[in-house]
Formats: sequence, C-alpha cells, structure tokens
Amino acid sequence: MQLSREERFIKLDSVEIERVKEIFEKNYTIDMHTHFFGSIHFKWTPEISERVKQSGINAGFEAVPCLAEDFTETTAIIGQYRSIVEKEPGLVSAFTAADIRKAKKEGIQAILYQLEPWSGRRNLDLVDVAYGLGFRMILLTFNTRTYIGDGCAEKTNAGLSYLGLELVERLNSAGILIDLSHCGIQTSLDAIEHSKDPCLFNHTGARALNPQVKRLRTDEELQAITEKGGMIGISAIPNQLSSKLEQSIEDHLNHIDYVADLVGTNHMMIGLDNVFDDQVQNHKEMDKKSKGLNRKRDGMVLVAPYIYGLEAPDEWENIVRGLVKHGYSDSDIKKIIGENALKIIKQVVG
Repeated sequence: MQLSREERFIKLDSVEIERVKEIFEKNYTIDMHTHFFGSIHFKWTPEISERVKQSGINAGFEAVPCLAEDFTETTAIIGQYRSIVEKEPGLVSAFTAADIRKAKKEGIQAILYQLEPWSGRRNLDLVDVAYGLGFRMILLTFNTRTYIGDGCAEKTNAGLSYLGLELVERLNSAGILIDLSHCGIQTSLDAIEHSKDPCLFNHTGARALNPQVKRLRTDEELQAITEKGGMIGISAIPNQLSSKLEQSIEDHLNHIDYVADLVGTNHMMIGLDNVFDDQVQNHKEMDKKSKGLNRKRDGMVLVAPYIYGLEAPDEWENIVRGLVKHGYSDSDIKKIIGENALKIIKQVVG
C-alpha cells in the first residue's frame, strides 16, 4: 500500500504540529537548488504544477542544466523555463531579494534561475548576457575539468585556471552568486579565496558522513566558505548523503546536524536538488550513457531507491518537522529554511 504524503511525514504531537505550521507559514522558505522542470529530462505537467504549489515554499532557485556547456543550448533552456513561469498562475520570475519578498506578500511562488554549470567556455563577455537572460547564480564547473577548473570527480585537483579566476571576478562585478557544489576541492578553495563576495555550496552535504562520495564537501571546505561569509545548502539526493540500503529524511537531517555543529546555523540553507520523478533512475540513465564511469569517478553507489520522507520537493514541510524533532529553536529553523538564503541573495544580487 502506497502511503500518502502526510503519512510519510515525521510524527509529531499536536503542539509541535502547530509550531511547524506557524514557522512554515510565517517565515521565508527558500530552496536554493530546485529541479521543478526536471533534471536530465524536461517535464512540466498540470500534476507537477500542483506539486510545486504543494511544496509550499516561497521561492526556488531553478537549476538550468547545461552539461554540454553549450551557451546556445543554455539560452534555449532558460527561455523555455521562463516561458512556463510567465504563463503559470501562481508563479513569477524573480531576480532580486525584493522580488522574493513581494511574491511572498502576494501569496505566489518566486522562481530564480541558476546556470549549472558555466557554459560560456572562454567567452567571459557572456557573463553579462547570462545576467540579461535572468541568471542570478552560476555553478563554476560540473564534475569534470573545464576551461575554468577541475570538477569534483576529476582525477586531478588542480584548482581554478587563470580564466577561472577571471570568471570569478566577472561574476562578482555582475552581481551573480557563485556556486561551487560540483567543483574540485582546490577549485572551491581558490574561488572562495579569490571572490570578493561570499560563495555557496548550495546543494551538498558533509563528506565526513559519507567519505566515498566526492560531491560532498570536506570540513576544510565547509569551514573556509563560512569564514568568508558563504552559505551551505543541504541536498536530498538518494545515495549521496548515505550509502545505506535504506535512506530517509533522517540522513538529510544528520547532515544538517553535522554542518550546524561544525560552522553554526548562520551559514546554512536548504538546496534539495531533487525532482518529481525517479531520481535514482535518472542517475542510472546517466550511468548507462557513461558506461559506469560517472559512479566510479564520483564515488556514489546506487543502492537505495529513494529517500523516504524527502523523495520530492512537495515533501519540503517535512524538513521543518524534522528540525523541530531534532531540537532546533524557532530562530535557527528560520535561518536554515530561508532567512540565510534571502540574506545572501540580498548581499550579492541585490
């Protein structure tokens, strides 16, 4: 028997449920890395539209995937995404912190846009074009090496190239957030040091809890990014946060606990990176195309079929339930679920 969304939620008493409801409704809820429109497969249906609304969050930073690193493809995808948002009742494109505040006040959901990863190759003038298209965050590299630097699944750890350092400066000048979630360790440390603005790991976790997965960040990186005022968003990808046969929202919460203990709640956000379809099947398809090299290189083993209680974005409220259950104060919960994200958007983007 398939359980309903509510039945999969963390069990609380009546007082705790009311507390969750009040926190969720009164405060900003921002997911800093969404895939509402799909990841490797584009998909938008009336059912997905309803499930986006059911998530209840105020804003999502929608990732525009361009693993081919082709800027022409980038323009086509963001055009498609923005067209959907313009036509969809209850959604609005957002480009500043003020836009997010306005959307919450009006009771609609704001969609911001992130380029994943930089697809302009050696043409840094495309930074301004990306800004004009609506991008307010850019991931420097994906898992492999580019003109910019090494990715997290590359065999080397060379860091940013000179071109990469120039890209960081151009992004700073443009007022675009820099995400390092898929970058190599030295690439991340170089960007953190060189950037005048704080950077993000907007969809990640702590490598200390699952050392084989290279997409997760080391303590050194987590501490370095927060020392420069940056933020860390905890993801919810099956088989990334944990290598157990059965995985659940508790694995997500364990990473929140670990990072909170390491750097404090002033530097934490949520960036689920999950989709409405079968996330594990998506990874299996990518694995098939790469003949298994993706998993060998990034260290993720596809042992669990899903994360129970946080399988899709419409289970977002369960995070607040989990934070209540784990003993977080209302003040800390507010920071984690949206206040910190709004703060850094305002600081860097405006």
